[in-house]
Amino acid sequence: MMAEDDPRSERPAPKTFVEHAKGLAALPGEKLAELKAFGEEKIDQSMAGFRRALPALRQAGYQMREFEIELGITPKIIAHFIPFDVSEEDVAAAREALKDNPVGVSMLSVLKRAGDAHKRFKVMGFSCAEMELDIGVIPAARLRYRAEDA
Repeated sequence: MMAEDDPRSERPAPKTFVEHAKGLAALPGEKLAELKAFGEEKIDQSMAGFRRALPALRQAGYQMREFEIELGITPKIIAHFIPFDVSEEDVAAAREALKDNPVGVSMLSVLKRAGDAHKRFKVMGFSCAEMELDIGVIPAARLRYRAEDA
């Protein structure tokens, strides 16, 4: 097979990160408006699921202390939780209560992983003060540690 017959030779070279960034920067206002509308719809859906999930998350051992809403191209809800001990039966009941709430399922999953991690990470003189949960396109959790004598 000759090089000109090879379909791979017709493909353009992959874009570099800089080329992708320039392409995003050059998005016309119409595309940015579409992204904004998409983001607003997603934050509305996330907020509805978030509110419905709170009783089950409390049952699973996570008490929300405060929350923030970050607005941007990809908006998100940032919730601050204090973990407390509950039985495995309570966690299972919370999972069952959340089975029809994808936002709540995601929140509980990330909080459980963060809770398991906070039990592994011990630093003398510090304790986990709270868990910060980002509810957005990709959920994430942060563990905030505070000096025990503070």
